[in-house]
Amino acid sequence: MSSYNTTGNGDQVVETNLKPVDAEGANLNIHDAPNVNNPEHVAHHIVSPMMYLAIFGVLMVGTLLTVGASMVHLGPFNAAVAIGIACTKAVFVVLFFMHVKYSSRLVKLTVASGFFTFLILVFMSLSDYVSRAWGQW
Repeated sequence: MSSYNTTGNGDQVVETNLKPVDAEGANLNIHDAPNVNNPEHVAHHIVSPMMYLAIFGVLMVGTLLTVGASMVHLGPFNAAVAIGIACTKAVFVVLFFMHVKYSSRLVKLTVASGFFTFLILVFMSLSDYVSRAWGQW
């Protein structure tokens, strides 16, 4: 953005405005200039260390539940319980450690579609596993 001014003797002088601006024309800090067109990098949510410790505690409880469930005979539900606990732990990792909870809706939709595809694959695998005629061949 530049403007033309005239000096006292009639010469035209070009002034250059080097301040970065966003799409609406609002001035930005010079440090934000490379990220003007990328809204993902404008501001970041800062997660407190206490939140990380709380999520770590939840993951440790999930690990203990996994170990405890492996020692209990649940019959055909052993695999389902283990996968359920693992999926719950994966959701916590994705939401907090990968910062999806604080991301845009597009990122959340992308992660949700990947998780949905994973659930379809697990359901198809378990339905194949359950439908086999074990011991009848």
